[in-house]
Amino acid sequence: MKPRHLLLALTIVAHPVAAQTAGELHLRRLLSVPLGALPPQAMLMPASRNHNYWVARLQAGSQWNNIVGDLATTALGVDLQWRGGSSLGLTAGYQWADCQQTTSDCPAHAMIGGRARFNLVTGGPTVASFIDNSATTTVGAEFGMGYAANAIGGRNACAFDLGAPVSVSLFQRIRLLTFLTPGFAWDARCIVSGSAPGGASTFLAAGFGLQQLGSRSLDVSFGVQRIFRRGAGVQLGVNVTYVRLP
Repeated sequence: MKPRHLLLALTIVAHPVAAQTAGELHLRRLLSVPLGALPPQAMLMPASRNHNYWVARLQAGSQWNNIVGDLATTALGVDLQWRGGSSLGLTAGYQWADCQQTTSDCPAHAMIGGRARFNLVTGGPTVASFIDNSATTTVGAEFGMGYAANAIGGRNACAFDLGAPVSVSLFQRIRLLTFLTPGFAWDARCIVSGSAPGGASTFLAAGFGLQQLGSRSLDVSFGVQRIFRRGAGVQLGVNVTYVRLP
């Protein structure tokens, strides 16, 4: 092999490790778990306090213009809404990466996550009163965690996030949903095959959707999210949920 070709090969192999700062690794961990890979969701619609509700969930998300390349993720999830209010959910998904360069640390990988959402205030139309007097506003808090095996150069990715979701539902028969969630996200050292954490980032999520679409059980929403860190790109996607009514 000629010296020039040998140097080029070594450069390609070394690039994934040498070019990444702690901040870049921090961002890549966030993009590898459900928080950064899947579209944001609104709080579940408030329901009867006399029942618990099981919710099945299908999600598909895509990330563009980030430090890795184009990322695509699909996932299935299940949520338990306790007494028509707060909920606890689990998610399992798989991410594919169309890397911008030939790198050795950009594998497709599975991910799992959990999310607890606490319904703090559910009230009348408030800011939406000028559109619909029957509107419902929900203010909550949420805590999420995510894990992805072999996400970056043979290392696992772990992350946590804390958010403050606000949802507004309008109209009666088919409800129009809008939501906004500001929050913070941290990466963490995984217990197995982890590396040192890289810090914290803020994020902002928003979206809209239709509830009770065709039946009282079916909801569809679209979400967009931005992690405020250089190279984060924009996250877009769709959520489809089905509520098992008592």
